[in-house]
Amino acid sequence: MYKNIENLYESFKEARIKERAFSYELWLSLLDEWKQSPLLDVSEIGQTYEGKPIHQVKFGVGPIHICAWSQMHGDEATATMALADIFLFLSQKGGDLSELREKLHQKITLFIIPRLNADGAERWTRETALGIDMNRDAGKLNSPEAKILHDWAHTINPLFSFNLHDQHRLYSVGNTTHQTHIALLATTGDESGTWTDSRLRAGKLANRLTKIVQEIYPNKIAKWTDEYNARAFGDYFQSQGFGLILLESGGAGWDLEKQSLRKTNACLLLDAFYAIATEEWKTEDIATYECLLTNERNIFDIKLINAPLNKNIRADIGLNICEEYVDGKIEFAWTLEEIGDLSIYSGLTEIDASNYQLNEHETIEKGKNYSSLQMTCNNQITFNLIDYTNKINQSK
Repeated sequence: MYKNIENLYESFKEARIKERAFSYELWLSLLDEWKQSPLLDVSEIGQTYEGKPIHQVKFGVGPIHICAWSQMHGDEATATMALADIFLFLSQKGGDLSELREKLHQKITLFIIPRLNADGAERWTRETALGIDMNRDAGKLNSPEAKILHDWAHTINPLFSFNLHDQHRLYSVGNTTHQTHIALLATTGDESGTWTDSRLRAGKLANRLTKIVQEIYPNKIAKWTDEYNARAFGDYFQSQGFGLILLESGGAGWDLEKQSLRKTNACLLLDAFYAIATEEWKTEDIATYECLLTNERNIFDIKLINAPLNKNIRADIGLNICEEYVDGKIEFAWTLEEIGDLSIYSGLTEIDASNYQLNEHETIEKGKNYSSLQMTCNNQITFNLIDYTNKINQSK
């Protein structure tokens, strides 16, 4: 089913969303349109600490309950973009995927909270307006948003639930040179890592999704370690029998706005909903999922090998893209993250700088942000950081 959905993705892509940090005005406009759809039921289920409405989008009349939420961390919006695509698909009529839509409508009921941490989304911060990491608030429920999520899920009592996140772009698949594009986790619900019925449901579905992602992005899917954390909603939901799958969008090369991963999220989730509606997930085991390597931090955006630190000393240096949220937009710069022996790390771009020299006005300083950096060889510019900044701009 995934391939059929992927082939028709452009027919339900929400074209007005072009970047992760899209405007609140656009969000309100989308909400209004979803409210007008006879196939979607949009309702306010609570408010954030600062009084912003938290909405549920409901679809279907089936007996199998599924819940999902995005942006519990306000600066992680890839899945929110994908959910906007899914809502457009679910609100359509006819088309090549009409049978899929009808099957979902009759077999399952979807309960989705997009943009759960609306205060953090407005600030483009991980935490809520109170400074609380909501995904470490499942126990005490100090934030109103966490209490809403807790009570909402217990009302739904889902067979499956999806915790949708972004992770750091530069996680690697184990200690390999491969950047993690997608990471999964069938969370554990106790200290012993017991494969309860709930976790096994999640693991079997994760197994199906793993095989799909491996075809799309060979060697670029990982899983998180399954150490139990009672404060985390994924672990808590699994302990409650909610079949929790953690789905994280990592990095995808120069696609910094993650539009390729947005597409993957939308198609993966629709395929997962289909597998639940048809009960195809029951035919899976967990072997492929279990063999996934875990996320590690093993990559720099640019690694220069044996680069000049001054006229006399050389070492490896690692440069990474950094983000800053300014006036409603994400701006990109470069940070020199590390200097020294970086032989155990890889770079998305690796350059042998053994014959390079620093320009007289350039300095190498760990932790410094750079908008430009040049190196020369035989009086010719051989490394120019602006060339890579241009790649960022071209990807927007």
